Amino acid sequence: MDAIKAFLPSGEKGFLPYYLFFVSIVAMGNALQNYSTLHYTRRLYNGRFVPNTSLPPAKGKFSPEDSVDVLKPVSPSEAEKKEAAAKDQVTPLMARVFGTYTFMAGIIRFYASYNLENESLYKLGIWTHVIAAVHFTSEFFVYKTLRFSGPQIFPFLAAYGGTLWMVLQYGHYVQ
Repeated sequence: MDAIKAFLPSGEKGFLPYYLFFVSIVAMGNALQNYSTLHYTRRLYNGRFVPNTSLPPAKGKFSPEDSVDVLKPVSPSEAEKKEAAAKDQVTPLMARVFGTYTFMAGIIRFYASYNLENESLYKLGIWTHVIAAVHFTSEFFVYKTLRFSGPQIFPFLAAYGGTLWMVLQYGHYVQ
C-alpha cells in the first residue's frame, strides 16, 4: 500500500488531487482507445444523421459536400425508419483528433494533480474541464451528435463537476 501511496499526489489538503489524477488516467486511456477502435466513441456520439438534400447544388466555388451542414440530424424515430441512410458522424479522423485532445487534457490534469498550488497549472486544469463541458453541451444541444443515455453521464459529470469543484477550491489550493 505504501508503494501505491508514494506514487499518488498528496491528498493532505483534500481529495481534488485524487480526482484529477483519476480523470487524467481515464482520459489518457480513453485517448488511446480512440486510436484503436471506434466502438466506444460511437457509443458516446450516438446521434444519427442523414444527407441534407436541401443544400443548393454545386456552383462556382460552392460545393454542398464542403458544407458543415452536409448532414442533418434525425430524431430517434426517424432514424429507425431511415436506418439504411442514417449514420453517425464518427470517423477514424474524428476519433484520432478527439483522442489527441483528450490525451493532452489528461496530461494537463495529471500535472495539475501534483501541483495544485501552481496557479498556471490549476487554471489550465480548470480550462480542460470548461472546454470539455462546452464541447459536450454543444454536441448535445447544437450539433445533436449526442443522445443522452448511460455512456454520456460520466463525461458530463466530470466536465461540470470538475469545473465547479476546481473553481470553488481555487483559494484553498492556490496561495
